[in-house]
Amino acid sequence: MTYPLGVDIGTTYTAAALWRDGRVQTVPLGNRANAVPSVLFLRDDGTFLVGEAAARRGITDPDKMAREFKRRMGDDVPILVGGRGYTAHQLTGEVLKWSLARVAELQGGQPNHVVLTHPAAWGDYRKNLLVQAATQAGLREIGLLPEPVAAATWYAAQERIEAGSLIGIYDFGGGTFDASVVRKTATGVEIYGEAGGDDSIGGIDFDHALFRHVGTAAGVDVTQLDFTDPVMSSAMAQLFSSVVEAKEALSADVEVVVPVVLPGVSRQVLITRAEFEDLIKERVLGTVGVFGQVVRRAGVDPAKLHGVLLVGGSSRIPLVRQLLSAELGIRVAVDAHPKYTVSLGAAIAAAPRFVGTRSSGGFTPPARPPHPLYNPTGSRPMAPPSAYQPGQRSQPAFPGPGQRSMGSIPPQPPGQPAPAVVEKVDLARSGLTGVTDIRTVLKSMQPLEPVTITPPPRSGEQIASVRTGDSAGKRRGRLIALAVVLVIVAVVAGLIFYVTNQSSQNTGQQPNQQNTSEAAIGTPAVGRITLTGRPLVIAPDGTDEMTAVTGRPNGDLVAVGFSQNRQPRAWLSKGGKDDFVQAKVSEDGQGLMLDVVPAGSGLVAVGWTGTGQKKRPAVWTSTDGLDWSLLPQQGDFTATSTVKELNAVILGPENRLLAFGRDFRDDRNDGDAAVYTSVDGATWNHVNTTGLSGTGPQYIEKVTKSAGGGYVAVGSVLQGAKNGPAIWTSKDGVRWELSPYIPEGAPNLKGVARLSDGTLLVCGSIGSGQPPPLSCWTQAADQKWERWNIASAPGSPRGVFLNGLFPLPGKQFVVVGLGQAGERNTTDAATWTATF
Repeated sequence: MTYPLGVDIGTTYTAAALWRDGRVQTVPLGNRANAVPSVLFLRDDGTFLVGEAAARRGITDPDKMAREFKRRMGDDVPILVGGRGYTAHQLTGEVLKWSLARVAELQGGQPNHVVLTHPAAWGDYRKNLLVQAATQAGLREIGLLPEPVAAATWYAAQERIEAGSLIGIYDFGGGTFDASVVRKTATGVEIYGEAGGDDSIGGIDFDHALFRHVGTAAGVDVTQLDFTDPVMSSAMAQLFSSVVEAKEALSADVEVVVPVVLPGVSRQVLITRAEFEDLIKERVLGTVGVFGQVVRRAGVDPAKLHGVLLVGGSSRIPLVRQLLSAELGIRVAVDAHPKYTVSLGAAIAAAPRFVGTRSSGGFTPPARPPHPLYNPTGSRPMAPPSAYQPGQRSQPAFPGPGQRSMGSIPPQPPGQPAPAVVEKVDLARSGLTGVTDIRTVLKSMQPLEPVTITPPPRSGEQIASVRTGDSAGKRRGRLIALAVVLVIVAVVAGLIFYVTNQSSQNTGQQPNQQNTSEAAIGTPAVGRITLTGRPLVIAPDGTDEMTAVTGRPNGDLVAVGFSQNRQPRAWLSKGGKDDFVQAKVSEDGQGLMLDVVPAGSGLVAVGWTGTGQKKRPAVWTSTDGLDWSLLPQQGDFTATSTVKELNAVILGPENRLLAFGRDFRDDRNDGDAAVYTSVDGATWNHVNTTGLSGTGPQYIEKVTKSAGGGYVAVGSVLQGAKNGPAIWTSKDGVRWELSPYIPEGAPNLKGVARLSDGTLLVCGSIGSGQPPPLSCWTQAADQKWERWNIASAPGSPRGVFLNGLFPLPGKQFVVVGLGQAGERNTTDAATWTATF
């Protein structure tokens, strides 16, 4: 007898469930748990270990281990495992192949249909990569199902839900957060409105935060330990495991003791729930804000939802329920099986394809069984289904205004496998008789061959440094093949770029007005901002780019930037009406001027200067905007200091300057955003801030004043495998918070200003075109961002990049950046006056 199977390959765990005899049940993929870690370990023979065994082997040889690769789905940068480069979907295919083999071994045969789940926010590109992973696993057809639909399907099988009811899905897993609204239909569940979420946050981030906190409490700086020492590496892995267990225990207890046993250290650290909640509260609030935004964007009052289903292991944290209830006033249900909810729902959703339903919950086999998805190998006799355990049935959620769990599963005796979650489901009575997964027939496809890659020395690349055991001959051959592929790609890209430019010139279409689908770049535009530009700023010779612009009380406009060969540049426009003329700038080797602000009777600009090991933060001052002096090294701003550049500067209360840079004192690999203050522009002191550190680089591009007298900063933070947009707010310049309200469409935020009428304006680009489409956003009263298309007026330079903004009276502002003009598409520094 065959069976439908649902598989949920999550960022941190993989789970599977099947449908048989009117019941849905999990498949025990692990030795002691139904779900297994989504972890791979590359053995010397080129094959992969999966799950618990991979995690154990990875403790002593982490270079050969891959984990959290779901966050990297769609990233074209290879993931290095044992010196070989793999894409995220290749690694996903390995997990899926292993999971199918494990299920077939336990069940004595192959499934007749496999449903794979995916985040609702995934577009066609990433869903197609999931299809490629299924092909690599040997499947001939699959069904695709959004994760919130699967979760709601499982919930609808437990509680009577009327057709038309709306349910919020708050899915907080190990690696990502997803928010959506689903609607119960007469025959199933469907997405309602637009899903959202955050790929950069998950339970693993809380694990690391608590890990650092425990280390600090024990008097150990975990970032300074030698992970190459096998003894230290093993001890650290054990400590990290204890921290994860402590985090999970705090969901049920108010305090827990973590044993810290490292070489030379042996002590116990007491952690309270309150301490843990202080570490994570701002991030959890961010997810609550995103959830509320998704619900309201669907046109639904959160209080009108039938309820909110909490899915994913991190949703079990009590603070999540408290903040959802306090901030949005909604009823909350925690699923008893957070790691299995999605796979259970996927299996239920797959059942209607192959069973006839009646109210008893039984089924009639289809007249013609479907062909197996792939050729079974090594099959054993069919194993009987696990006995149904009435005590495992989930209790109804939302019994009233209070919060109540959907039930629990009895703990297993020590050393025994975890019992399967088994549930009898009446499809007809639950209203789950319709087919909801998208059936996809797969094309035959040869799996991509992994290549040996030497990580580039440039900073910011998302490739881990690992050692390879590959032979020199294979390495040379693969590098030659990779070089050939790169040459072909470069030639094709060049041809595309040439044809595109020719088409642009022949049709008169401007680069930033390309026809880009709204689905690809976020919410529809509410209007257009027109750029009326002056001639390109040709002086000095060569290509330059402006990064920032400001105004002086006498009406002068001052802009700063850099040249193509990285020399600092500055320009002045007398009265703001004359053409910009080049200013004289002192320099120390290479350098970039990145921001500028009036200070007292003069001006202050910031950036960096120097070459190689002599690179250091730079501050320039000027009395008139025509002659700039580079201040000497001092204090934190030296070639040996932990801060290497200053990116933004603003004038605060009492004429105190605040400069923003990236400091590597606490994060030696990526750096954190840092703030420095000065009363004269010459002597600067570091400010001890909160909210500007975290996993990966934190980069602030520009800062402006908020309506309440505080600050708004724009920039980027690490989101999954790549940097994504970020907006910070602060009332005093010391305590900063990441805003949950971000423009949609993965924009690159470069400039920010508050216009004279109070409108908060952000400009930059959106998408990944060459060049990317320009865009600006304004924030409405409900904190939702509205997008504006950008167009250049006839005869004005075409915009390539928009970097700096300066407000003018009314709905006008000056914008500077990089522009193109003329029949030959001359590219140089450019300025425009922009109007709504």
